[in-house]
Amino acid sequence: MTKQHASLLLTTAQLWQFSLNYYGIREVKTACLNLQNQFNGNVNLLLLLVWLDQHQLTIQAEDWVSIENTLDHSESLLLPYRELRRKLKNHVSEPLYREALEFELQLEQRQQSDLVEHINTLTLYRATEKPLTQQYCLKLGCEHLFTSFETSAEQLKMK
Repeated sequence: MTKQHASLLLTTAQLWQFSLNYYGIREVKTACLNLQNQFNGNVNLLLLLVWLDQHQLTIQAEDWVSIENTLDHSESLLLPYRELRRKLKNHVSEPLYREALEFELQLEQRQQSDLVEHINTLTLYRATEKPLTQQYCLKLGCEHLFTSFETSAEQLKMK
């Protein structure tokens, strides 16, 4: 079966808004934090993959490496900052902690921007195989989380 090219231009604003809505579902937030904290997954990558799945788009297998490489720079900033923020939580005032959290969200948004820039350089295809979200969960060894992501994505579509 030949792959059918698909074109859809994603903007950072679209992905960010989708992420806020999707992450706002309690089950998604719990599953995302589990994916991040227990399986070293990248939540922004997962959110992009869910968005692509919802639009029935996929990438070529060889594109996974380049997408993950896109994360290298932002992860080198985000991961140490997140760890520092967590350590500060019980030692700083609530307003200062909220500022630290807001800065972390800015780093997250920058990471999403990097992902969007990169995904827009790739050739996308109509999805005919396993959803990208499921492939990512399998890769991380947390396939049990896929059900939470899939069910919640379907709920979001219905809204």
